[in-house]
Amino acid sequence: MEKDIKTEYGSFISESPAVDFDVNDVPVNLRHLIPYARFWGISDDLERERLAEKAPEHIKSSLKELIRDNDDSLDDWLAGEEASYPDPSDAYVAFSAMRMAADFM
Repeated sequence: MEKDIKTEYGSFISESPAVDFDVNDVPVNLRHLIPYARFWGISDDLERERLAEKAPEHIKSSLKELIRDNDDSLDDWLAGEEASYPDPSDAYVAFSAMRMAADFM
């Protein structure tokens, strides 16, 4: 059963500025992670790390588990062709930042 981020994050959901990007730029097999990438996909390292530090433990654990469960698919995309683009899509940046948030935790 897929998690609902609003239910899972509760009032913490309002802590993120919610990153916008074109969902069509996300590989189909990763689209279930879009709500998390919108929440965690902050490109500014300091701002993202501050958000991660404020996150309750259950949210940190959940994000790390989501990344771990989708690691191969994320690698296929984030270490693939778009990694060498001089101007990657906003979706690519957001998913990369989400992964960095999990790594920071």
